[in-house]
Amino acid sequence: MRRIALPNIFNPTSIEDYLNGAIETARWIKSHEINDNNGRHWPVSIKQANNGGALIKTYLNDRTLYSGAAGISFFFIQLYEVTGNAEYLDEAKAGAEYLINTYDPELSIKPGLHTGTAGEGFLALTLYNKTNEKRYLDHAIRIADNIYDKAIKEGDLIHWKGLYDYMGDGSVALYWIKIFKITGDNKYLDFAKQALESILALRIEDDENTIHWSLLNVHDYFSEVPDSGVIANFAHGTSGIVYLLTLLYEATNDPAYLRYAERGINYLEKIAIKDEDSSIIPYIYLPDSEEPYDVYYLGLCHGPVGSSVVYRKLFKVTGDEKYLEGYRRFNQALIKAGVPEKRSRGYWNHCICCGASGFLLHFLTDPDLIPGQINHTLAARTANSILHDAFVDENGRRWYDAWTRVTPWDVDSNLGLFVGDSGNASALLSLYAKNKGIKISTLPEFEA
Repeated sequence: MRRIALPNIFNPTSIEDYLNGAIETARWIKSHEINDNNGRHWPVSIKQANNGGALIKTYLNDRTLYSGAAGISFFFIQLYEVTGNAEYLDEAKAGAEYLINTYDPELSIKPGLHTGTAGEGFLALTLYNKTNEKRYLDHAIRIADNIYDKAIKEGDLIHWKGLYDYMGDGSVALYWIKIFKITGDNKYLDFAKQALESILALRIEDDENTIHWSLLNVHDYFSEVPDSGVIANFAHGTSGIVYLLTLLYEATNDPAYLRYAERGINYLEKIAIKDEDSSIIPYIYLPDSEEPYDVYYLGLCHGPVGSSVVYRKLFKVTGDEKYLEGYRRFNQALIKAGVPEKRSRGYWNHCICCGASGFLLHFLTDPDLIPGQINHTLAARTANSILHDAFVDENGRRWYDAWTRVTPWDVDSNLGLFVGDSGNASALLSLYAKNKGIKISTLPEFEA
């Protein structure tokens, strides 16, 4: 009997497929690069390249860590770290050149790590760590100083455009703490304290043991969701502020910040939906309604992945087993929700922010905190889902998703790190590097 080769669809996925998938994605991203006298940059999405997508033009930016050149360049650094191919490092440097050459201090009125200039500084710090070229550190410091200069000062409090949450301006505290650790200059720690004190001034005192923040009414952006609900999760609510307070406690050893963090945790525990072994925090908590809003996001932005970031950090900093238990309960919530195969109302695409790539990075971060091998297994299953949900042709590998759940028909291929193709490839690279024992740069939320 003549033996024939199996069709590719029957071939099992190998570790090398994750690397090859990332390289194919890099080819797709490179095919959309824009080169000019300032350096190299990329459109946010393919629709934007064709002058389409009003929402994308309004909310996403081609500079940022979330959706633009800073995040795409970060992915190219990781690809260089894994492959040793200097062309990828050159790609990252070209992206950094664009950001440096077009940088304007006025940009720092929007200072956040994900959608503001702190993300550009984070890229510069990553390149400095990789190349030891002082110009990158100098630029990161310049951004740190400009952010403070552009802040609105009211006594000892500072703010910018009123976006206090972690995904907004609050995450600049994380950036200043990083600059402090590198430079040893206490003024950056003082800046971070001022930013957190400004957010603390907005806390809502529930009782002597519980506080929370209500920093965003998502109904203002999407009328389909309830009005006057509390956004409590990582990106925009109490959870993200608790994370920042924990970072500041770690940097200062001031127990007051830990106490505030603990009181915020008490609120999250109060509103969490729990069963015998899992917990999940509502996407929108309705304190005045007997009927819950039955939508539970699962990812980094509003779900157990983001909650896990907070509890894992508190466990690492304090050693308190109750945070490890909370971390494990959030992990179990992901398992019970059917991640990665079951697509629920709170899980619909492949990005780091709110989809499968964020799950993969979660499963890869300290997997041994979970008993047994379940997170190792889930990491492989999630990577396979990401890899094989892509569209591949001679132009490379990419993913087509709806960025917002309330407009599922608005499908696009976004190129960015938290919102698109480079983030999906970055997650695949992270699993490849873990299996090969290669150390690569990581995003702050997923530092082990």
